Amino acid sequence: MNEFYLLTKDDCGLCKVAITQLYQTQLDEPISLHMVDITQDPALLLEYGAIVPVLVRAHDDAELKWPFEAEKLKDFLTA
Repeated sequence: MNEFYLLTKDDCGLCKVAITQLYQTQLDEPISLHMVDITQDPALLLEYGAIVPVLVRAHDDAELKWPFEAEKLKDFLTA
């Protein structure tokens, strides 16, 4: 199962939209999605605070930054 990390923070409206989009993406194989609250880590907050949501693929640390276009998101999730 492919693992992904969604970098988020509290009261992030775009993060909620991103989560909905992730759950609505039709995939042949399931993924494991972990939520990461960047406010719990000062380094992550500094690096990603202005650009969340960001989706990180665990096996190669590749990042997909918002906005998630439907085809790019599916390609990212299945790579």
